[in-house]
Amino acid sequence: MSDQWLYQIRIRVDEETSSNLRHNKSSSAAKLLNSLAEKHGTQLVCTYDAFVGYCNEAEKNGVEDYPLYNWTKQTIENPEKKEKHLKSFAFYRNNDQVYEKVLADKIYSQLLPLAENGTIDEVKLIDSNPANNPQPPSSYHCETNIFSVFHT
Repeated sequence: MSDQWLYQIRIRVDEETSSNLRHNKSSSAAKLLNSLAEKHGTQLVCTYDAFVGYCNEAEKNGVEDYPLYNWTKQTIENPEKKEKHLKSFAFYRNNDQVYEKVLADKIYSQLLPLAENGTIDEVKLIDSNPANNPQPPSSYHCETNIFSVFHT
């Protein structure tokens, strides 16, 4: 991977932890994850909530200026994908969902033990290289890198 790429840490949690994180409810896992995020100047954002926010913004401002609107809308309306994305969280720094590798590596290394002990189900280090990430199907006629759209 090149130094030109930015990175994101994404975790998958169980339904209870997801609900606690999304609704600011106290639990040992939610406290631990929020504390870790805060320690690194980041916050946890539910992937599903980010997708809904993107669609709401597009609908408010005109979907023609949001190249991933149709793909994202279809994703949040699919029950199986909704269930999956409700359990997925990304670490954002301010409003940026991608950041330098140094920060990503620090967060990732501290999350690995939580994946090993079952506190979280999965942890992923993702780079912004389009070749390594899902892109909109060609039927959407969109040549936009997913991270360039959701990166603010």
